[in-house]
Amino acid sequence: MTKQQKTALNMAKFIQGQSLLLLEKLNELDLDTEADMCERLHEDAERLHACLLAKLNQE
Repeated sequence: MTKQQKTALNMAKFIQGQSLLLLEKLNELDLDTEADMCERLHEDAERLHACLLAKLNQE
């Protein structure tokens, strides 16, 4: 895996982690609509990380 590929993978993992933290904060603030949006964002970030990991490990 190249340095650029590792960087992309690390960024995707970071976004995944940050979206989870944001989701927790939004839930604490009882911002249900925003929490729902953030939950979808987190799920997308999880899928993106998994897809990148699979694709980059194949190369």
